[in-house]
Amino acid sequence: MAQASQVRPGTDREEVDRARSLALGAEAAARSGDPETAVAAWREAWPVLAAAPDDGVGLAACLRTVVLLGNTDRALDLLLPRVDRVEALGDPAERRWLAASAAWTLAHGIRLGMVPARVAHDEVDAARARLEDLAQALCVDDADRRALAAAHDDRAVVGGPTLPPTRLPRPPGGEGGLRAPGSGDEVVAIAARARAWRRTLDPALERLLHGWLETREQALPLLTRPEHWAAASLLDRSSVHLLRDPVRERLRLDEAVATAERGGDDEGAAHARGELAVLDAREAASAGAGSPEAARARRRALEAVEELEAHGRAEAAAASRRWYALSVRPDDAADQLLRSAEAYERLGQPARQALCLLDAAPPTFARDTLAGHRLLDTAERLAAGHPVLVAQVLDLRARVARAAGDLAAADRLYARAAAAPGVPDGARTAVLFAWCDLLVDRADWEGLETRAADALALAVRLRDPLSLAVAQRHLGLAWVEQGRPAEAAELLAAALPVVRRDAPELVGPTAWALGNASLALGAWEPARGAFVVAGDAFEEAGRLEESSHARYRAGTAAWDGGHLDVAATDLDAAVALARRSQTLPVLLEALRSRASVRAESGDVDGGLAALDAVLGDVATLAARLPEERHGEEPFDAEVLEPDVLREGAHVLAGAGRFDEALARLGRAEALVGGDFALVLRAERGVLLAEAGRLDEAEVVLREALDVLGGAGLREEQVEVAAALARALDRAGRVDEAEAVWATWGDDD
Repeated sequence: MAQASQVRPGTDREEVDRARSLALGAEAAARSGDPETAVAAWREAWPVLAAAPDDGVGLAACLRTVVLLGNTDRALDLLLPRVDRVEALGDPAERRWLAASAAWTLAHGIRLGMVPARVAHDEVDAARARLEDLAQALCVDDADRRALAAAHDDRAVVGGPTLPPTRLPRPPGGEGGLRAPGSGDEVVAIAARARAWRRTLDPALERLLHGWLETREQALPLLTRPEHWAAASLLDRSSVHLLRDPVRERLRLDEAVATAERGGDDEGAAHARGELAVLDAREAASAGAGSPEAARARRRALEAVEELEAHGRAEAAAASRRWYALSVRPDDAADQLLRSAEAYERLGQPARQALCLLDAAPPTFARDTLAGHRLLDTAERLAAGHPVLVAQVLDLRARVARAAGDLAAADRLYARAAAAPGVPDGARTAVLFAWCDLLVDRADWEGLETRAADALALAVRLRDPLSLAVAQRHLGLAWVEQGRPAEAAELLAAALPVVRRDAPELVGPTAWALGNASLALGAWEPARGAFVVAGDAFEEAGRLEESSHARYRAGTAAWDGGHLDVAATDLDAAVALARRSQTLPVLLEALRSRASVRAESGDVDGGLAALDAVLGDVATLAARLPEERHGEEPFDAEVLEPDVLREGAHVLAGAGRFDEALARLGRAEALVGGDFALVLRAERGVLLAEAGRLDEAEVVLREALDVLGGAGLREEQVEVAAALARALDRAGRVDEAEAVWATWGDDD
């Protein structure tokens, strides 16, 4: 979980005591109805307490705070990786409080259906009971027991989450829940509604099918007659795509075949077998669309569809053909979808005809823009105010506008689609995700935050883990870009395992954003890990340029964290990927960083030699590439040479070879003018100060303070003031050092 990735190693007693005080204050704020204060204090306290192995009271207060805020999901994220700490604590009071709060957190997790089946090597109910018994056994007197009871009063827990959720609750029971069928005849009635609503694309179908998935196990024992089994098979076939898991889909379709046969529904059994053939083709395509196995699987799927048609089962054939085109994505997907549209036209089902035309529009646009527009126009006429179809038409028109570069028009169209009345949650969520992608293109981070929050709320209502993860990814990205890295890291870390399992195409972007959030928090190791995940995902997807960027960021994160061997490995990987993808900017920076890491690892001369070879190496590749492939600016070794000389000077200074460093910096100064010359002159003073040559350094640095200020180079001016103040302080001139910093230092 993200909070674990922000744990700070090596905390001292004073820091732990302060964090405990913050955690208890966070709990008090949560109880008094001040969630903003509670969240801020909790976020500050948690990384320290998680790294303090002898703390139980503060950790327990953190757990109670987020449970009180309605975020048992966050409490579980904190607790589950470190529930064994209860046994490791030596102080009975620390152990008592953590055991009690851990048991309370698990109780709420069980109530909400958020906990795994086993916790700390026990069944979850047994683990909760053991922790609760331990807490009671550690109570010295009734006062201790009363204190625990007061701290763990369920009545103080708010009804809904204060923070965006990281886990989904199980479906609610009772009022507002989905009632299970009361008889086999009721299952038949539900199946009849599903068949009718499927033909008309009734928005209520989505909830009906989710309801079947949630209550199916309770309904199966009620099936006693053939028509009951046939109805269950229809509902299984209709809802199988909501499972989003090929293994579960196969098992469910196998059951659908069996129940249809048991119900004497030959068409239903044939339809389910056809869907199994499509699933075979989909899995074969994911393993390699161009393989002979994939071609054979596609052929078998189409043969199953044709067999349905040959036996007069036109509706089932049209449905299977559409699903084949959408899930397998063969080269002739558009043609297959148009054939399904024609079949639905003959069947007198205009809504499904329009749906197939809309499905066929994207691949048609890819080969014939005018034909794509004609499909959209025809579908819009057939839609005739149908909420699902109207939203899909607007969505597709927005995609066309976006592809044409008219982002403002696309934004307006997405706004209309998202606001269209009567659209079911699943369809509205898809529109919001497409809108979020557009807002990323526009770098509209405030707009992205709003739309992603809307999508997250719908995902929770749908209880769909993948939709939740995609919404978390968008909201996390918005927060990274708005300077809220802690909140971003929590959501992105929660999203990453889900997209790794269910949406591998999103792993790279999600891990990249998580890496950026972790960098902003100074969490170098988690940042490095996230960038490695991103790099591997991008490379697997054939996106080598992005992979090279990610591995470079991994290397610099490891370098910042002081792990030079790891940094060298990552930077070598970045160099190799940059060469393969001919990504000039990454090659340049990765080679420079690799040389500096080599020098910092002890091979100063080897590192300098590698650094001085960088421009020639990159120039060789640049000569083979058109200028537009060079990056933001054309590669020019002469322009870059002073910067490389400067970098080498700092390498030498870091090794204590100040005379060589100053000589190298002088060579760089001789090649430049303007502001860069002012900066290099100031850096000469800094190096002189670091070398202990204060008499020479002071003159240069005091002059630089005035010159840099006049040039508007405030950041550099502050760095010079810091260098001069440090040097004066080392020389025992404390009052002068303080005066320099008071005059020129950081305003904050």
